[in-house]
This record gives sequence, structure tokens and C-alpha cells, in this order.
Amino acid sequence: MDKQKKDKRSRKFVFVPFCLMCQAFQARGIVRYDWRASINPIMQELLDNDINIIQMPCPESQFGGYEKGLKREPKGLSGYDVPEFRELCDKLALETVEKIKAIINNDYEVVSILGIEMSPSCAVNYQYTNKGMINRSGIFMEYLRDYLEKEKLRIPVIGINRRYINKSLEQLKQIMRKFS
Repeated sequence: MDKQKKDKRSRKFVFVPFCLMCQAFQARGIVRYDWRASINPIMQELLDNDINIIQMPCPESQFGGYEKGLKREPKGLSGYDVPEFRELCDKLALETVEKIKAIINNDYEVVSILGIEMSPSCAVNYQYTNKGMINRSGIFMEYLRDYLEKEKLRIPVIGINRRYINKSLEQLKQIMRKFS
């Protein structure tokens, strides 16, 4: 019998932003929904489908050290779009892509990468600025997508919008159905 058939581990992975699993790392005042520790509807969907969950690093909480990062106030994209933060995001995105490559090279599947809309780091499509909503990725997500493209890794990236969680959940379900 094939070793993979004996091995009961799930072969599917999803990469999630740090704050999807641990909202304590969000900037102060950001968590306003019923889920206080993790974004439960998304996490529950992954758990219910036996998906391995890889927590991506949180550049915002690492920037200047975790002690400072846990106490930070929201400062938006312009507050993070500085060379030092970009350098950190570049490094963390490269490390994340190296994990993705290792997973794929060991015959596992990366079903999706999730982001958090409005995040200066992990937004996939939308940022909120003092001028209103703009169509732009977060800085970490920019670097991550660039590295994925360089490596020719075609992995669906979904932006989780906490205000429209049901829509985000449906997008995730659609992608997971393709990997069933």
C-alpha cells in the first residue's frame, strides 16, 4: 500500500493572516465584531474541511518589536509605507513563499492564501484612506504576490472583509470545492 494512502494527514493548506487567528494582534480599536479571539466563521470553515492552517507573520506587530506592536494604534497605509516597513514585508513575504514552495514540493496543495481587507499589510483589494476607499493591496501582500508570480505559483488569494463576512466565506467555499 502507498505510504500516502496510509498517512491520514490532510493534504490541503491555507495561509492566513496572523490576525485572522489571533485578533489580539490587531491595532487597538479595530476588533468590533462578535468574534474577539479569531474571525470564527472563516476559521470554522477551514477546520470543518480539515484544512491545515498556516499563520502568516504580522508585519505591523513586528515593526518596532512585539511589545510596541501589541500596543499600536491604527495608522493606515500611509503610516506604514516607509522603507523600513517595506524591507520587513519583503523579508517576511519571501519566507512565506519559501514555506509554500516546500509544502508544494512535498506533494501537498495550497488551496488559498487569505488576506484581510483594509489592512495596511494584508489587504488583497481594498484600503481605507483619509480620501475614502481605494483599490490597493497591503504592502506585505504586494510583496507576497510578486514572489508568487516570480515562482509561477498560481494560488487563489482571497481578501476577507469583516463587514461582509458572508461574501468572503462564500468565496472561500467556492475555492475549497475545487480542491475536494
